[in-house]
Parts: sequence; structure tokens; C-alpha cells
Amino acid sequence: MPKKKLSKGFDDLFSQNETDLSFLDTYGKTNSENLSGLPESSQTHQNADELFDAILRLFKSEKVAIKSTKKKISLGNFLSINKKNSQIEIKIKSEKLSLPLVQSDLMAPGFSDSNLSKDSMNCSVILDSWGIASKNFISRMIEFYKYNY
Repeated sequence: MPKKKLSKGFDDLFSQNETDLSFLDTYGKTNSENLSGLPESSQTHQNADELFDAILRLFKSEKVAIKSTKKKISLGNFLSINKKNSQIEIKIKSEKLSLPLVQSDLMAPGFSDSNLSKDSMNCSVILDSWGIASKNFISRMIEFYKYNY
């Protein structure tokens, strides 16, 4: 019985499908740093004013009673968001129940200098870009607040 011939390897497939798209050079280079629709990992360090405005819009869309100024958003004593220079600082303090968070929730793209207390009652994070992870994080905290406070 003859041996079956192995299918093409990765290198063969890669070279077979490699295409020179030199015509794209005529359009020039793009600055992909702040293009909307790109994954958040490709967007680094957004302006603190833009971040603050995005967070404020999220709170308004969730119809939560907040207090806000040009530099601070607060949700009772539970959550405070401060615009400090070029970054957004979020502090959460639960007085009733443990926060529905684990440390890895605070290690997503767009988060830096995160801290979750051992009893999961307090949390702080620096937000430096807006994306799916940061939106989900804030949405979860709003939902937790709505159901428990």
C-alpha cells in the first residue's frame, strides 16, 4: 500500500498565499493610534478628558443618580472617579458586600496600578484607555450598586 503524501506545510502555504500589495503604498501611511473600531490593545493612553467624558456618558446611559463636576464623578460613598492630570483614578468602597471582582479583572488592557483589597471590599485602579474591559468594569460596578444600595 503506498504511503499517503503529507499535505503542504506551513511554509509552503505561506509562500503560496503571500501577495505583494504594493499598490496600498500609494494611499500613504495612516496613524492607527486613535482610529475608532480598532481593538483596545491598539489604542494606547487616551486623553483624560476623553476618558472622563466616555465614563460620564456611560453613567448617564445607565440612568444612575450621580454627582459630577468637571473633574469628579461620584456615586454616593460607593464610587469616585477623579480626573488627575493625564489619568483617571477610580476608587470603590463597598460597605455592605464584597465587590464582585477578582484581581485579574483589574489587569485588563487600559488598566494600570490596580489594587483590590484582600477582603474585596475596596478597589482602586488607574484607567488610561477606554475599551470593552473598562466599559464592562464600570457597568458591573453600576449594576452592583443598583442591586445592593
